[in-house]
Amino acid sequence: MPDDRLAIYAAASALDRGETRDLEALRPGAREGELTPGGPPYRVFWARVLADAPGDPPDERYYADEVRPAGVDGSGHLTWEKPTDGLEEIVVHNVAEADAGSHLLAEDAVVRVEARLDRSSPPEMVYATHATVAAASWRLARVVSYSDGTYTVQPVRREAGGYVNDGDPISGVPNLGELWSDEAGYLTGPSGFDRYVPIWETPAGWVIVLHPPRMV
Repeated sequence: MPDDRLAIYAAASALDRGETRDLEALRPGAREGELTPGGPPYRVFWARVLADAPGDPPDERYYADEVRPAGVDGSGHLTWEKPTDGLEEIVVHNVAEADAGSHLLAEDAVVRVEARLDRSSPPEMVYATHATVAAASWRLARVVSYSDGTYTVQPVRREAGGYVNDGDPISGVPNLGELWSDEAGYLTGPSGFDRYVPIWETPAGWVIVLHPPRMV
């Protein structure tokens, strides 16, 4: 296919951040801006991340138990224990992931948690951490087909002669940027073009995040 018919969609240019869906209504306040400003936190402690996630789809919230240092093992690693009357199964917001809505902290990770009051009336206690996580991984893929709300895509890599297939096709990939029913499947047309899109790995699987161009 001639290069002048190659259409490559880039998330940086196609994603209209001004129209990002507001997911905050579906869950408690999680961002630093919703916490009481200034001053020290009510309390600082350590907490161990548990396996379960309170959000579906996954987001920046975790269940965690309060822990404290218990000593050092034979390999020189710090060990942890639950304190008497410590907090259990609290919801901890990792504000480092709030904007991305990711959920990448590993089970059993120990993080520093601050207990703060939020801005509600009456104020409630919010547990926040700021634990960095690995950058989201992504790949380039060619759109193969669309069916029942999701795409099948073929991962590719760039070589001297152009793009070549890199692994097996991936089915069931949603485009989170298609917000309205008349946008469904827009990445498949018009016919006669190969479409290459970035796919992003999330805890729920691979996704595309591309809004259709807004012409009005």
